[in-house]
Amino acid sequence: MKYNNFIPTSNISSGVEFLLRGAKKRRAMAIASVRQINTDIGVNLRLVAVK
Repeated sequence: MKYNNFIPTSNISSGVEFLLRGAKKRRAMAIASVRQINTDIGVNLRLVAVK
């Protein structure tokens, strides 16, 4: 079996990529939920990043 033909595109395994995708999805869903709750109760946040 030749392993020379397989060139990885990243140093992250497929299992870890799967977990990271799930974490990103859950984070996006949580942020969307918080934004919806804030608009429902009338909270208007103006967040500014300072560098």
